Amino acid sequence: MSDKTDNAMRLPLSPETWLSWMAVGLLWLIRWLPRGLRNALSEALASLIMSRNTSTNRAVLVNLAACFPKLDANVRKAIAKRYVALHLQAFMLLPRNWWGSDKSIIDTGRIHNREHLDNALATQRPVVLLVTHSAGLDAGLLALSPYYPLQGIYNPIKNPVIDYLVWRGRHRFGAVPMSRGSGFRQLIKGLHDGQLMCYLSDEDYGKEGSVFAPFFSRQKATLAMLPRLVKKTNALVVPMIAHHDPDNDGVDVHLFPALKNYPTGDAIADATTMNDAIAETIRLQPAQFTWKLRIFKTCPNDNGPRYSQVRRGIISIDDL
Repeated sequence: MSDKTDNAMRLPLSPETWLSWMAVGLLWLIRWLPRGLRNALSEALASLIMSRNTSTNRAVLVNLAACFPKLDANVRKAIAKRYVALHLQAFMLLPRNWWGSDKSIIDTGRIHNREHLDNALATQRPVVLLVTHSAGLDAGLLALSPYYPLQGIYNPIKNPVIDYLVWRGRHRFGAVPMSRGSGFRQLIKGLHDGQLMCYLSDEDYGKEGSVFAPFFSRQKATLAMLPRLVKKTNALVVPMIAHHDPDNDGVDVHLFPALKNYPTGDAIADATTMNDAIAETIRLQPAQFTWKLRIFKTCPNDNGPRYSQVRRGIISIDDL
């Protein structure tokens, strides 16, 4: 493993981390509040957060307008508020991922359409989980971990306390998280050894290594790595999204059929197939998606970030 991953395994206890540990302690106490009170607090905070004219909130509303143009603007605002509340509710339960009993993790996870994953594994081919960013992401992967050997790339968090705790949660039940930049050699080896690779590709990482392909009918800079990885390993790709359930603090993992005729060798066609699969997972419950992501940031014409272009009136959302 890389040095970043090794560092994440060490318990950070230096004086500069003490304030972070106090905040984590507060989060641990919040986790034990009655569910109704936690949900009410999340709803109130979501209303406050979405009332502010911030760049993140503007990006959320641009994303929703770009992906769901036929919805009324007030409906999209309601989805945006719900998205924030769901993510806050899931955030308040993070201590369960870190310190909860194995039984509590297993009992609160529900896997839907599991046959799609089991059928892919039955072919004896490597399997890649195409994971969508969502409110239940961490809890969903943790729900799969007792039953399937998982590995994947994660972005190290700047705060060493949170980075350690997130790594700790994702490492339970034998899962293997590796920091971004570790390289794909170990991931490919893990695929050949029977580990499922968790792959997230709904973000915009810029032009390098990407192609422009439709995402909800909008042009999006889409990483072109997955087709090469699949071709190299002969893997099957099974889309997945995890939803936080505010009614019982559970997580619902939704699995979809493996991508067909993928890859084709046509970079744009393959990126479109992947984007369509991600879009299908989002349509299941739009408020569960992580809408703050700058999914349409990169401009095909190199005219700068498209969100600022929309804000300045240079382009409209229809031009994305």
